[in-house]
Amino acid sequence: MKKFFCSLFEKIGHPRAALLVCFYILFFAALAGTALLLAFSPKKSPLHYLLYALSAAGLAYFVYTLVLLAPKGKAAAVRLLRKNAFTQSILQNYGFRTLVFAAAGACANAAYVALQTAAGILLRSIWHIAVAAFYLVLIALKGGLLLCAKKYKDPEKQIKACRACGYSLSLLTLTLTGILVLINREAARYEYPGYMIYAAAAYTFYKIVSAVMQCIRARRQDSPIVQAVRSVNLAAAVYSVLALQVALIQAFGSARERVFNDITGGVAAALILFVGVCMIVTKSK
Repeated sequence: MKKFFCSLFEKIGHPRAALLVCFYILFFAALAGTALLLAFSPKKSPLHYLLYALSAAGLAYFVYTLVLLAPKGKAAAVRLLRKNAFTQSILQNYGFRTLVFAAAGACANAAYVALQTAAGILLRSIWHIAVAAFYLVLIALKGGLLLCAKKYKDPEKQIKACRACGYSLSLLTLTLTGILVLINREAARYEYPGYMIYAAAAYTFYKIVSAVMQCIRARRQDSPIVQAVRSVNLAAAVYSVLALQVALIQAFGSARERVFNDITGGVAAALILFVGVCMIVTKSK
């Protein structure tokens, strides 16, 4: 009996492909069953608790398998990406990777601007238009930097472009000031449906931490364009904190607590202004 359990724990601890496939099918089936049961039979029964227990145990083992397979999956992905010259450059060249992700981020921001603009027109909301204008400026800055990186290889010309980006970031605080004024209006709302606000909070935390770390890392690079792109990303992350603050107060706070929006907005504007001034000063040396 002892030998049987040792063999069982060994198979569970180091599962093979067939066992993993069976587990994933059963795990997602348990999740689907739990969701259907809650939707069509909200009254608690022993079956509910059984599915809860199976889902909880399955989730724990699911996370374990992800951690177990992550190194192998990463190694396989790296081997696959190195077969292509473009993806190999993304892996090995930090500057090139920064510019590629900046282009992808600009495309995502463009879709967000279109959404905010449409909402502003349909809802006749100046608030949505102001948010769209803020991100539109960020897109223009990223696009200008990417165009400069492609067109000019002379470091002096790149430094001039980065200095101009610093001036633009400094002026961006005016747009942020307008957004702060609109926040204090009763009609200006920034909400997330349901539990999406918790996902937004987690993503914002990741975004600001990642932006700060990437800015620090970019300072070690010789490319002024890479440093400027990371600074623009930091400005976008700072604004995300302000947007999250507004959504949290509207979801869980009261009208008296809206003063914290002004405080957070003032700090955000000061940080963006500081980033812009640093770009101007450092690139002027």
